[in-house]
Amino acid sequence: MAFHLCAAVLFAAACQPVDQPAPEDGTQDVLPDQEAWNTTIYLSRDGRQEATIRAGHRLYFSETNVTVLDEGIQVEFFEEDGSLASTLEAEWGEIDGQTHNLRVRGGVTVHSTERGTLETDSLTWLNTANLIVTDAAVRLTGDTDVIAGDGFEADPGMRRYIIQRNIKGRFLPDAQPQ
Repeated sequence: MAFHLCAAVLFAAACQPVDQPAPEDGTQDVLPDQEAWNTTIYLSRDGRQEATIRAGHRLYFSETNVTVLDEGIQVEFFEEDGSLASTLEAEWGEIDGQTHNLRVRGGVTVHSTERGTLETDSLTWLNTANLIVTDAAVRLTGDTDVIAGDGFEADPGMRRYIIQRNIKGRFLPDAQPQ
C-alpha cells in the first residue's frame, strides 16, 4: 500500500506543468484567436469590390483587432468599374481591423496595368482615401522611363502619383511605348 501511495504522489508531481522561463524582455507570447492557411480576404465598399488579398498564412488577434498576413501576400486592386487596377506582392503585412488599412513589408512590388512597376520595401494602402503611400525609397519603372526617390503617394492604378523627395529619373530613348 505504501508503494502505491508513493507511486501516486510521484506520478502526480511528475504531471505538474513545468514553469517555462519568461522571454528576456518580460513579455509573454500572444497567441492568435484565429489562424488559417491559403486564405483570401475580400474588401469592398458600398457593394463594390476594392481589393482581394491572398496570403499563405493568416493570424487574427481580437485584442488588437489586427490580422497578420505572412508566407507571401498577393493583392488585387480594382477600379470603380470593376476592372483590375494593379497587383501587389509582398512578403508579409497586416490589416488594421478598425480602418481596414493594409501595411505590407518585404520585397514590395506593385504592377500597374497602366503605369509600370513600383518597387519598395514597405507600403500602406489607406482604405478610406484609396491611396497607396510610403516614406521609403521607391523605384517606378515604366515602358520608357525609370523614376526613383523617397516617399510615394498614388491611387492603386498609379495613374496619378507623387514622389516626394530625392527624385531622380532616366528616360529610356530606345524603348518603345506599348
